[in-house]
Amino acid sequence: MKKILLSLVVTFLMVSTAKAEEYTVKMVSDWDNGKYYFEPKELTIKSGDTVTWLNVTEDMHNAVSDSVPKGAENFESPMLEEVDQKWSYTFNKGSGTYSYHCHPHAAMGMRGSIIVDHPSKPYEIEKSTDGHDHNH
Repeated sequence: MKKILLSLVVTFLMVSTAKAEEYTVKMVSDWDNGKYYFEPKELTIKSGDTVTWLNVTEDMHNAVSDSVPKGAENFESPMLEEVDQKWSYTFNKGSGTYSYHCHPHAAMGMRGSIIVDHPSKPYEIEKSTDGHDHNH
């Protein structure tokens, strides 16, 4: 009986820890201080987790990948123009570092990164190749 109970407990722990998580990154415009930023700026998650970008101010924001791990897909959210508007992306196409920015506010420092499982080494990163100029 103890073996069966132990087996059930171990199975439960394995299933409960394998569940995909959901995270929120806030898109913030702080006009009083001239700052535009993602909160958190860096987020570490596991493969299969979902990140939701949430516009928390009356401003236009989006999330556009600059670089992704080799073999992973670039991402680009639609423009989120209203408070509480959101967009989600599930990171299940590659482990490593995903760097991104808000296109209208990149020059003002609105940049972030998502680390999936572990940070990428320099040779494991691809620049965005979707035809968009993401260096504004």
